[in-house]
Amino acid sequence: MQTHDIVVIGASAGGVEALKQITTQLDPNIKAAIFAVVHVSPRSSGLLANVLDRNSAIPVAHPEDGERIEQGRVYVAPPDHHLLIEGNHIRVVNGPKHNRHRPSIDVLFRSAARHFAERAIGVVLTGFLQDGSSGLLAIKNAGGIAVIQNPDDAEVASMPRSALQQVEPDYCVPVAEIGELLNRLTSLEAETMAAAKSGNGKDRKLQKKTVPTTFTCPDCQGTIWEVEENGEIRYECRVGHSYSPDGMSEAQDEHVERSVWMALRVLEESSALDERLAEVAASRSRHNAQRFYEQKAHARKHHAAVLREFLLGSKRRHSEAEGEAGKEEIKRVS
Repeated sequence: MQTHDIVVIGASAGGVEALKQITTQLDPNIKAAIFAVVHVSPRSSGLLANVLDRNSAIPVAHPEDGERIEQGRVYVAPPDHHLLIEGNHIRVVNGPKHNRHRPSIDVLFRSAARHFAERAIGVVLTGFLQDGSSGLLAIKNAGGIAVIQNPDDAEVASMPRSALQQVEPDYCVPVAEIGELLNRLTSLEAETMAAAKSGNGKDRKLQKKTVPTTFTCPDCQGTIWEVEENGEIRYECRVGHSYSPDGMSEAQDEHVERSVWMALRVLEESSALDERLAEVAASRSRHNAQRFYEQKAHARKHHAAVLREFLLGSKRRHSEAEGEAGKEEIKRVS
């Protein structure tokens, strides 16, 4: 019988302290390899593994690409590199970003689901946005175990809250309980646990299906394909940029906002040019031309004012909607 011998953990803001708590609680004889992705700056000094290793119950290090997996170790993604699992080896690659993150939690989680299925345990901790949610769903649908830090316990609740919206977790607990929980789960037989459940309340879906779309990649403007794997849907372009559905929606929102700001800039520059041309026409007593340029300037100023109000109003509405959604999710979790 196989055990749950692969643990993947994802965190962002507040994640260093959360990981410290978990690694200090781990059994020194744990029969599992643990992989962690924390969002850090690409220019980070890369000292995260050393910081965690000081008080960890088991060794913590940045792995080398191609290194063989060993139980009883914690492997941390280096800055600006994805951490993946392929068979019995670790990959550390500078590949395309996922949801504009590198390293990406979803990329690590998806590789664990693909190669280890029911043997994998996925853990989503504190952080902003939603990286890790779709990857945790892939683990859950492959028969693995899903663990989410309780949003009320998280320093930043966005990531665990997003995961709760997409995944029915096996455990939703404070970070202080996760280390001991992992000690217990990694000693259980994976096949026994997998027989009691079939993913996210649905039949397990192990096939991969790819469908072309009419969308373009927000990063490189290439063609986007919709990919369904293990019941998880994501969007990928030809070169490998990848987005969860929420990530794709947010990227498109940003693209719309950039386009509207650009339109606003062009309108204001055009109105300023028309005002100058009206002054030139007036100095030469070309009254018809003067009225023509003044009317154009007035119309473009009006359009610019409408766009500016739309942009400012959109930001206010977005902030209000986020606040209401957060209140509702806290009520549901509690």
